[in-house]
Amino acid sequence: MADPTPREEPDPGGGSGSAFRQPHFTQYWISNILQGLAAGLQMLASQWLITSLTTSRTLLGLVGFVQGIIVAFSSPLAGVAADRFAKRDLMLAGRLGALLVLGILIALVAADVIRMWHIIVTAALLGFMISMIQPASQTYVFDIVGRTRLQNAVAVNAAGAGIAQLGGPALAGVLIATIGILGTYISGAGGEILSIALLATIPIRGKSERTQKTSAWSDLREGFRYVARERAVFLVLVACSMAIFNGALFSMRTIFARFVLKVGSRGFGVMGAAAGAGTMTGAVIASFMPRITRPGTAIVVAMLLFGTTVFLYSFAFSFTYILVIEFLNGLSGQMWSVATFAGLQMAVPEAMRGRVISLVWMVIQLAPIGNLLVGALADAVGDQLALGIFGAIPMVILSLLLLFGWKTLWSLQPLDEATAS
Repeated sequence: MADPTPREEPDPGGGSGSAFRQPHFTQYWISNILQGLAAGLQMLASQWLITSLTTSRTLLGLVGFVQGIIVAFSSPLAGVAADRFAKRDLMLAGRLGALLVLGILIALVAADVIRMWHIIVTAALLGFMISMIQPASQTYVFDIVGRTRLQNAVAVNAAGAGIAQLGGPALAGVLIATIGILGTYISGAGGEILSIALLATIPIRGKSERTQKTSAWSDLREGFRYVARERAVFLVLVACSMAIFNGALFSMRTIFARFVLKVGSRGFGVMGAAAGAGTMTGAVIASFMPRITRPGTAIVVAMLLFGTTVFLYSFAFSFTYILVIEFLNGLSGQMWSVATFAGLQMAVPEAMRGRVISLVWMVIQLAPIGNLLVGALADAVGDQLALGIFGAIPMVILSLLLLFGWKTLWSLQPLDEATAS
């Protein structure tokens, strides 16, 4: 049976309610919030657990490195799968797998036998599940709402992610302090179960129509050839690869909360919540913005702003200052997300969406390499100097990319507009 397809209506000109008028988008939106809350609880509980087991910044970075490498290497194949199979079913499989991994963590913590190698192995397993979910999740929005509402849908879906990012850390901080790591993991599992149940009720499976049979290997090679051929898309991927430096904040946030600012688990939760508030604010702004017509330039500028906030974060002279930078970090990150996952999808052929988005995920998963390196550097030169160096490097590289590649980046635009011109 063919999927119910969204009606392509004239663009209503923005407004946060337009995507919600499409059947099933609300279910998808809520399921993503629940899944985001569950993932946030699991992630923050694990980070706090790691710093209870070791004070090594390198080991903290290693956990993120292992997970990121798994995501990076498996994302291209996940993109091929998203272009070949039903995206909803891929997401369900990935979320069920993540729930199983969370169950393993719960059992290990409950038995009081958790060790660092357990966390590293489960991080690798979660990395595979994340790689399965993400390309399908980002391109499934298109299947639900269609092209004309895509930017609005991506923005309000990102607002939902902002709600999860805002509520998850704050909730995790309270839960860790009151019911402990085990209770926090169990709470995350409950959210994951609800998200799976809600996603399963959506009848749109999101399977692309294929006019010819090809092998998965040839599809994979076609995706890489497309990016190599389209210079603007290639430059966008280069910009996104700066996540190797920008992503250093992911692991260093815990270190700054515990050892630099010394604000405890509740303060750690507030820091993450401030970033979530910025994320949500950026999503609300993006939902009312005019259509992004030059996504290449927008993506690079947003990534540059994100790197600037990482550099500013390193000064950390007060908790209030850090909360402001966390907010700006979330805001710039969200503008990058909308420009990438809405603008870039509209600028590439529909049959290539899954593979191109998966390559974006592949390069941004270089961030855990940065987590490992910044951890080792922090052990050698100190936390603040290490993070400052990692923020300054992408600022220089992205500025040069804008200076010398702006014409190519400016040429990337939605396919319907490119055809019209």
